[in-house]
Amino acid sequence: MNNRIKKSSLLKCMATAEQAASFIQDGMTVAMSGYSMAGYPKAVVEALVDRKQGGEDLSINLITGANVPWLDEKLGHEQMIGRRAPMCASRVVAGQANNGSMRYVEQQMCKMPRLLRRNSFGKIDIAVVEALGFNENGDLIPTNAIGFMNYLMDAAEHIIVEINTAQPEKLMALHDVYIPQAPPDTQPIPLTSVNQRIGSGGIPVHEDKILFIVETSIPEQVGALASGNEVTKKIAAHLFDFLEVEYQATGGILPPIQTGFGGIANSIADAFQKSTFHDLQFFCGGITETILELMVSGKATALSTGGIGMSPRVVEILETMPNIQDHLVIRNGDITNNSEIIGRLGLMALNTGIEIDVYGNVNSSHISGSRVVNGIGGGANFAQNAGLSVILIPSIAKGGAISSIVPMVSHQDICEHDVDIVVTENGLADLRGLDDGERADALIANCASQVYREQLLDYIRLAREKCGGHHPQLPEEAFRWYKRLREDKTMLEK
Repeated sequence: MNNRIKKSSLLKCMATAEQAASFIQDGMTVAMSGYSMAGYPKAVVEALVDRKQGGEDLSINLITGANVPWLDEKLGHEQMIGRRAPMCASRVVAGQANNGSMRYVEQQMCKMPRLLRRNSFGKIDIAVVEALGFNENGDLIPTNAIGFMNYLMDAAEHIIVEINTAQPEKLMALHDVYIPQAPPDTQPIPLTSVNQRIGSGGIPVHEDKILFIVETSIPEQVGALASGNEVTKKIAAHLFDFLEVEYQATGGILPPIQTGFGGIANSIADAFQKSTFHDLQFFCGGITETILELMVSGKATALSTGGIGMSPRVVEILETMPNIQDHLVIRNGDITNNSEIIGRLGLMALNTGIEIDVYGNVNSSHISGSRVVNGIGGGANFAQNAGLSVILIPSIAKGGAISSIVPMVSHQDICEHDVDIVVTENGLADLRGLDDGERADALIANCASQVYREQLLDYIRLAREKCGGHHPQLPEEAFRWYKRLREDKTMLEK
């Protein structure tokens, strides 16, 4: 461990995972590292699960930086989470939030620094974080994600650190930690380009808080990448037809791109590989193998992220690509989700949703307005501050039983005023410069499924006739769509 812990006074804290986990007791509030499915503790969590499976009553209030599916699955399966913030990332935990057996505090990523600084989640008993090691100053060197580790550790009374030797050492060269001062002393963030470095490679830690340091060697891998299908490929094709026209004057240069995860995101990455676009830049909360392949091929020249999803291919890229630190930066959540930076860089934000209404309001987190799927994350903040805000969504779901374009969304995460472009497999609607009525007409004509198009037109005609106004809506009629879905298992009128 001497090569990983370069401040000798910390060596006295070495312990086993079981010894470290024994400090965590039923009812404690525990913060854990992890951001965009990366950089989470593993050995201590396994030890906690062993205690629960051994018959001990053990439930914690869990706070992380963002979505961490492995933690939610591992702890949620054993019903070990009593309260969760700020995102949930598994069907198990979502189900517990929906049946009331777990309290879920959904929160936008951009607000986490302020909430943690103000102790809005209450006392944090202990933070459990993963690291590559400590430098000579005692600064913690993160692994493949940073997130809000600095705030979680500052807010916690005690800290447990897992030093994971299975994480590639090449990650040490990729971090850029820049922590803005709290208001009213906040200064402009001096970041003006995607791969610029403005901070340091480690996170300052209060040494007296560190109770245990656990050596681990547990590889981290994301699940199988969501593959694209004919629908996601058509969505990508419509988007690229638009981009080629929109940016023809720039010679194939696009603004920095923010994208998420899943089949649509992977289809877009594949389309970029085959496109004429070049010198691509990505500024994302998290990236996976498909985006890194754009860097390997030379299509992308700069990647900034809050976390990297690991796979054998990702490890290979990290280990073999020369001067990777010139192209790839891992940042803390203060920067990746910062409105100032999103606006300054003029990002093109590519977000998805569960449903969108005829005016452009987006529901990205709740089924039929009531049952949570995951959480709002950073999508709304990116959409609000981006130079170009794009929503990518299939027009139907459940084999056509559900229209993803509805009269009125059952839950709103992204406001209509923050949506410029909507793309489905049927086409693209450019909503810029349109009034509300024109937006509805464009969305229905260009994006709706043929199965539901006439039904949506009937709704708009009736709304205009019965109530009129600038933004015609008939809530009772709109929510009959969900009533039909509940009772008849389809939104289609009979």
